[in-house]
Amino acid sequence: MKILYIIGQSEGGLPHYTAELANNVLRYAEVTVMKPSKTDGDELFAEEIQLIDAFEPLSVSMSKIYNFSVNLIDVCNGLLSYTNLRKIADLDIDIIHDATGLFPQVKFFARYHGIDIDHPFVVTRHEVPKNRFSPSRPPVMVEEIIKAILPDVKESLSIVHTDHQRDALIDQGRMPPERIGVLPHGAYSIFGDRSDVTIEPDQNTILFFGNVVPPKGIDTIIRAIPRIKQTIPNVTLLIAGDGRIPNDVQQIIDQHPENFEIHNYFIPNEDVIEFFARSELVVLPYRSQNGSKGHSGALATAFSFGKPVVASTAGDFRSLVEETGSGTVVPPENPTELADAISTVLTDEKAKQRMAKNSLRMADQLSWERIAEKHVDLYERLLSDSSFSVPKQFQSIK
Repeated sequence: MKILYIIGQSEGGLPHYTAELANNVLRYAEVTVMKPSKTDGDELFAEEIQLIDAFEPLSVSMSKIYNFSVNLIDVCNGLLSYTNLRKIADLDIDIIHDATGLFPQVKFFARYHGIDIDHPFVVTRHEVPKNRFSPSRPPVMVEEIIKAILPDVKESLSIVHTDHQRDALIDQGRMPPERIGVLPHGAYSIFGDRSDVTIEPDQNTILFFGNVVPPKGIDTIIRAIPRIKQTIPNVTLLIAGDGRIPNDVQQIIDQHPENFEIHNYFIPNEDVIEFFARSELVVLPYRSQNGSKGHSGALATAFSFGKPVVASTAGDFRSLVEETGSGTVVPPENPTELADAISTVLTDEKAKQRMAKNSLRMADQLSWERIAEKHVDLYERLLSDSSFSVPKQFQSIK
C-alpha cells in the first residue's frame, strides 16, 4: 500500500501532526509526503519517507494573521504553487490523504486537476465549527466562506478527532455519517517524552505554550497571575510561543515582572522539551471555540511529558482533561476561577502526582503507534471495498 500525504500549511502544528502520522504509518506502507519547500516540521520526518517539495511556503500562520504581518505576495505565490498537485498523476500511489484540513488552495486544485477522482481522497479535519460562519474567529470564518464557494472534492473519507466534531459535520450535511471516522489526536512523541527529562521542574511554574493569539486566551491567564500570587508569591507564568500579547494586559506583566518569563518567538522543535520539563503544569485557557476544537498540540505534548493540565471548558477539553483525570477545567474567560484552579493544583502535591500519572496514561492510550494502526485499517478497508462505510468501532471514541 502506497500513501501520499499532502501538507497544506507551512507553519504551525499541522506539519508536526503529519510527520507523526507519516512516520508511524511507515511501518505498514510506503509513504510519500508532498509539502512546501520549507515547513516547521521538516527535520521530523523519517529518512525512509519520500519528501517532495512541491509548493512554495505560504508564510502565513494564525499569529501572523492576528499581528497583521502577512506578506500578501508570498501568500499568493504559495497558494498558486498548489497547482503542482497535478504532479500526483505521475506518482504511483494508492491513497491521497490531506492530514492538514483541506485548506482552500488544496480543495481548489485537487478538484481542478481531478486528483480526487483518480484516487481515494481522505481528509483529516482538525476543527469543525458548529457554525461554519460564526464571526467569533474571523480567520476561520473567512476560510470557511471561501471553501463553501469552491466546488466540492470527492471525499472518500473524513477523519475527525471527537464525537462532537462528527456530529457537527453531519449536521452541516458536508459528509454522510458512514464516511466519517473518529480518530483521536495522538500524543506527540517527536519532541521527546517523560523519559527524556533529566531535570526537576521549576517550582510553581506554569506553561502557556503555542501561538499567542486571542482564541487561546492568553489575556485570561495573565489576568489570573496577580490572584495566584496572593497564595503563591513565586508563581511564574512561562509563555513560550510566537504572537502578540494584548496591550490591555501588558501592564500586568510590567507591574509583576518577577512572575513572568516570556519567549515570544517560534520555539524550535529541539527546544520544546526544555519548556515542558521546566513546568509544573500546563495551562490551556482557550476562549469558546464554537464547538470546533477537537484537541490541542500543547495538550498532546503535555500528555507526553506527564504534566497536569488546567484548561477551559472550550471544545472537548472537559472530556480530554477533566474526565481523564489529567487535570481540571474552568469556564473560559474567567481569570478568577482559572487562578483558583491553578493555585489548588500547585499546592496539592497528591493531586499533581495523580494528574501527572493520568497524563502519562493518556499518552500511552493516544500513542501514535495505535493511531497509525487505526488509520491503516481504514485505508485497507477503503481500498478493498468500493461501497466503503466506516466500521462502528471507528464511528466514536466512547
